[in-house]
Amino acid sequence: MRIVFLAWFWLFAWSGTNTGQVVLEDFEAEVIGTLPTRWLNRDGNGRPATYAEDQRSEYHYRVMRESGRNFLRYEGTRAKHLMLQTRDNPAIQLSRTPILSWDWRVHTLPAGANEFSEKNNDAAASLYVVWGFNALRVPRVVRYTWSSSQDVGRTASRNMNMQQIVVVATGEKNLGRWITFERDIVADYEQFFRGKAPQRPVAILILSDADDTNSVAKADYGRILLKSAP
Repeated sequence: MRIVFLAWFWLFAWSGTNTGQVVLEDFEAEVIGTLPTRWLNRDGNGRPATYAEDQRSEYHYRVMRESGRNFLRYEGTRAKHLMLQTRDNPAIQLSRTPILSWDWRVHTLPAGANEFSEKNNDAAASLYVVWGFNALRVPRVVRYTWSSSQDVGRTASRNMNMQQIVVVATGEKNLGRWITFERDIVADYEQFFRGKAPQRPVAILILSDADDTNSVAKADYGRILLKSAP
C-alpha cells in the first residue's frame, strides 16, 4: 500500500495533473552555468553534463537565470542536440494533454540560414518531437523551428518524409522577447503521418546551430510542458 501511495504522490506532484499540465522541463532544479543534468545526447546513450570538460565544451548550452526564472541558453556555431526522454514517463497521456507548449527567446539568427535547404540547414532554435522509428531505424520526427528566412506556417519534408519541418516563427520581429508557442502534437502527428498518434512521444530534442552558414546563433529555451486542449 505504501509503495502504491508513493507512486501516485510522485505522479501527482511531478506532473501537475491537478492543473491539466505535465511539466517536462523548467530548468529550475539545475545549477546555473552548467549543462542540464536530465538531458541526454542526440542518440540517448550519454549524458553531456557528466562528460569530461573537453567534451562538455562542445555543447554550447548552459543554464542561466534572469528575472526569477531559469532557462537554457545556446550561443555558438556548432550543432549539438540535447534530448529529453519521454517514452517511459507515466505522467504523459496525450489523450488528456495533447498540447505541447514551450517558451523561446531568440537573440541572434544564423545569417542566410534556410532549414529547407541541405546546404544552409541552420536555425536559431528548433524543438523536435520524436515519435518512433521505421524498419530502417529512421526516426519519425516533427521539427518546429524559428527560421531565419521561411514564412510562418510553411512546412517541408526530409529523410524519406520521416522528418516534418514546421516554421512557427521567423525573422527579426520578436528578437529579444520571450514568446510562448503551442502545438497540438497529436493533430500534427495524424496530419503528417496519417495514423493514430502514440500515447507518448519517444523524446523531445532541442537544437540551435549555425555551422552550415558558418555564422552564430543565440537563443534561450524556457519551460516545456504538455497541457489539455482548450
